[in-house]
Amino acid sequence: MSTTTVTGDSNTIDTTGKPDNNVTYVLGLAFAVIILLFTLSYASYKCRRDTRSSSPPEGDDQRFRTRMVSRGVDDDVLKTFPEFVYSEVMMAGKGDSLVDANGSGCSICLADYKPADVIRLLPECGHLFHRKCIDKWLRVHPTCPVCRNSPLLVKLAVQPS
Repeated sequence: MSTTTVTGDSNTIDTTGKPDNNVTYVLGLAFAVIILLFTLSYASYKCRRDTRSSSPPEGDDQRFRTRMVSRGVDDDVLKTFPEFVYSEVMMAGKGDSLVDANGSGCSICLADYKPADVIRLLPECGHLFHRKCIDKWLRVHPTCPVCRNSPLLVKLAVQPS
């Protein structure tokens, strides 16, 4: 059986239909790289998923919960923040910058204020929220949800030099 080689522009092909050895190596290498990338991606996914779903250590459960809850503002402090019925604020504040600056809705639940809603004013920044929304927020977070400033009155002590 005679074999003839046809030479083209860049590849040589036998008349027997066998591809050049270089093409086989390139395809094998590409396949190996794809398998390696897939394996690394899957391992990374599994590791990240396992660390996210891990729970606190056994026996440390109560201390973990206490630490999370203690980050916010106490209920005694929350009661000191002024609260109003929204319709009273609207009547008293016609053209007032307090109502205009806060818009007509709660930034936490994104609902518009109704005339009968009880709202709470944060004294330091002047933002308004539904009382139940901001109380729940401040029990967990120590800052205003809009401006991230502390709602607590901060007294600075100036030391003489």
